[in-house]
Amino acid sequence: MQSKETHAPTQWEGALETLRVGVGSSFLWAWGFLCYLSPAMFPSQFDSSTNVGLENGFFASQGVVVLFAITLLVISRLRTIRVHRGVLLAAALATCASSVGVSFALNANLQGLMIICGAIDGISVTLLSCAWGARFSLGTKRTRPLVVISFLLAYLEYLVVPLIPSPIDDIIIVLLPIGSWLLWRIDAGARHAQTFDVFPTTTQAGKMPGEVSAGAWETRLLPWRQIAILIAASFVGNLVSSFLMGTSYELATTLFSMATIICALIATMSLVPLAYSDDTLSVPSLYRLTLSFTAVGLMGILVFGESAFGVGGMFTNGAAFFLQVIVYVVITQSIQEEGLSPLLAFAVGQALISGVVLCGHLMGKQLPAMLPGDIPTLSVICGASMLLLFFMLIAQTETLASTAHEAPESTPAVPAAEPAQEEANAKDALEERMTRICEANGLTKREAEVYRYLARGRSLPYIADALFVTTGTVKTHTTHIYRKLGVSSKQELMDMLEETR
Repeated sequence: MQSKETHAPTQWEGALETLRVGVGSSFLWAWGFLCYLSPAMFPSQFDSSTNVGLENGFFASQGVVVLFAITLLVISRLRTIRVHRGVLLAAALATCASSVGVSFALNANLQGLMIICGAIDGISVTLLSCAWGARFSLGTKRTRPLVVISFLLAYLEYLVVPLIPSPIDDIIIVLLPIGSWLLWRIDAGARHAQTFDVFPTTTQAGKMPGEVSAGAWETRLLPWRQIAILIAASFVGNLVSSFLMGTSYELATTLFSMATIICALIATMSLVPLAYSDDTLSVPSLYRLTLSFTAVGLMGILVFGESAFGVGGMFTNGAAFFLQVIVYVVITQSIQEEGLSPLLAFAVGQALISGVVLCGHLMGKQLPAMLPGDIPTLSVICGASMLLLFFMLIAQTETLASTAHEAPESTPAVPAAEPAQEEANAKDALEERMTRICEANGLTKREAEVYRYLARGRSLPYIADALFVTTGTVKTHTTHIYRKLGVSSKQELMDMLEETR
């Protein structure tokens, strides 16, 4: 078995690791908010009643994220995709350079450069997001709150950096991506020995595992039903906030800052119960909590009209932002349970988020021209959004709750669109192949249990958490399984299962 002995981290080491991961990933999220959603980057002669073109770069980045995810899916059908350390460093440096480009383009009003910088960010930030997504997925279900914590830290950084005098604030924004990569690299080096057993990839001694791209490249394993609900609700928030802002930045200078405060409030409210229990984050509870903030914002706009634009937009936009965080939580859970590739799962998740943000904002700006002049546009948008959220909550909350729980290991997730009989046949065939391999190689009952987890790409910490044993015990069973099957890595073990089709 290709691994190294590691000691259990002490309490201080665990706290330092959590801080490193939380702060490092927050730098990346904060950079995105500060570069495209903050007046910190606006030129000194900025006139809030006009559109300085920052949205063009933002829209370009969101569109490229979608194209990048599609490209990855196409290439994955033709060859194996590997993401090396050098690629992530290049992505961090490209993001830093694009920050300078955005600032220069704003002051010189160079829209072409703004779009180019946005396109660069669409690729580089997605790669860095997948790297941190892989890190979130390395542990057990108890590590999922770290996703919310990282975004909470990012919200605080977003609020603090614009208060720093210029040009220091611009320098901080430019350096955030490289700071995020550096902390990721330090964390990767600290857990070098542990990661050999986490993702199903064959590595050479002395080299970092390709944890970002390792794992199963099967889109059918993604939790499509959960993501669809979250994406639809996020679309509503982006549509309303875009309509309120119109075609200028007159409201944006305060709207995004206030929306970030709402995000921080939701994140805090979702984390407080975890301080009193060992339970992990509940996706249905997060969804209902966030949806309630959207409803409050829409109701306020419906009742008070234009006088409530600021408060209503703050609630709806903040809730839309946080729904994207819940998508990250769901994808992290899916990777831990299904052994998916972080590059596949987070790229697709980010593409769905970007597509919804892009469509919501573009449609919000076009609605006034699309609806007849005698129709109260604001009332129609808010009323329709309230009805949509109401029916989504009534019709789909039970589905979300049932799929959000830990799925049994004998029932891998499949899209709802697949016929029930085909799903049952696939499960039976998989179980039969696993049983045949266990019996043919003389695995004990406990080894067979561990094998069924390994064959689905589960990490050792995840298996230990599911079987209520230590990681060391699981590692011992894994060593025996590898020896009996004649393999040296989880990838070979999974290949053996595939060859028995």
